[in-house]
Amino acid sequence: MENEFEKWYSCTVDREELLKLMERSNKKGIVQVTLHFTILILLGVLSYNLIGTYWMYPAFFAYGTVYCFLNHVMHETHHRTPFKSNGLNEFVHWITAFAHGAEPIFDRWGHAQHHTYTYFPDVDPEVPSARPIKISIIVGQFFGIGIIRPIPIIKHALGIVDDYTKNLVPESDWKKMIWSSRLWVLAYLAIIGFSIYFLTLLPLIFTLFARFYGAFIPSMLNHTQHVGLEENVYDHRLNTRNVKINRILSFLYWNMEYHIEHHMYPGVPFHALPKLNNLVKDQLPKPYKSVWAAYKEMIPTILKQQKESDFHVTPILPEEKSTNSKTEFNKREETIFQDSEAKWISSIKIDDLKSNDVLPFKYNDTDYAIYKLDGHFFASTAKCTHAGALLSKGIVIDNTIECPAHQGRFDIKTGKATHSPACDHLQTFPTREKDGYIYIGLPLISN
Repeated sequence: MENEFEKWYSCTVDREELLKLMERSNKKGIVQVTLHFTILILLGVLSYNLIGTYWMYPAFFAYGTVYCFLNHVMHETHHRTPFKSNGLNEFVHWITAFAHGAEPIFDRWGHAQHHTYTYFPDVDPEVPSARPIKISIIVGQFFGIGIIRPIPIIKHALGIVDDYTKNLVPESDWKKMIWSSRLWVLAYLAIIGFSIYFLTLLPLIFTLFARFYGAFIPSMLNHTQHVGLEENVYDHRLNTRNVKINRILSFLYWNMEYHIEHHMYPGVPFHALPKLNNLVKDQLPKPYKSVWAAYKEMIPTILKQQKESDFHVTPILPEEKSTNSKTEFNKREETIFQDSEAKWISSIKIDDLKSNDVLPFKYNDTDYAIYKLDGHFFASTAKCTHAGALLSKGIVIDNTIECPAHQGRFDIKTGKATHSPACDHLQTFPTREKDGYIYIGLPLISN
């Protein structure tokens, strides 16, 4: 999957603006999660108190709907963007993945694959089905059918790692995935056992069954994201939709109506997506005015695809505008000298690199990333070892560089991969300061 991310079209965004948008906030994440769970608990209490009356049906439908929107909390924690604290991200990640019926490690790897190959049916695990899309699958998901897939989790809990999983999840994560799957199975067995022992379905109604009776509205929104659009194309503007929705749904949906922006810049947290949209909206197709407007296009498209599988919707793209906003570095002849330690190449000006930041440098067709941490300079290869995204477009967080594509992280000082989906380490290089430039030391090639 090397260099796959760099094939995708990206809108032009000023780097300084993008870095501000990518900043994480514990406060905003905690407020959002707390409100979501508070609404869920209040609706749960209301539903329980209305049992035996006709009002329990709309109450449970509302509860189940908010419960199923926990899928989008899980989705955000897949990217580790809701909180600045990684511990908070992982805690909420496991809880919401369990509620969604997914095992978090396996599902996170699948979602990373979805972002690498968005709407490439042969390799994107989140495509409902290859065209012509099966109507039964789409309709079934409105009622939660096919969303929960327990068989792979049960196999993993038994220590069985099949070929599909081996191709998706690196061996370094198998042990964690297996134990997480065992915890998942035990937790659901405990809920089922509790229901049997106390002769009540309520524990299941408030958890597992909610994933079915509350799936309609979340699935309705989820299908607008990609269905009916072009496959196998490296432009999210052609395979992803933005759809306007009301504020209540936007809150529960975690701003995923800005779905093109999310796929282009997945390192931008949910709360910053409206600001990102404001910066790039002139470079995107116009958003659909409503969910109904999207379905008025989607339904005829799906029906026509049953006979013409290659048929798809092609959004109207705005005219490209020339821009000189990108800052160009390294427009000069490199200075090179050699000693017993390394071959030293002058890279970027010291004054160009701000503290706790990263800039790119290219030499002999190889991309490098130059970092500044607390007044000290570091260098590494620039391409993420997972999918080849340029780390120089990422953000520095707590002495690590975060990949802009899938939020894997590497220790800047050592190059060690610290957060999946990054597993293989980066090569690092020594640095020196000389004549106002940062020099990186490349290994000497022995004769």
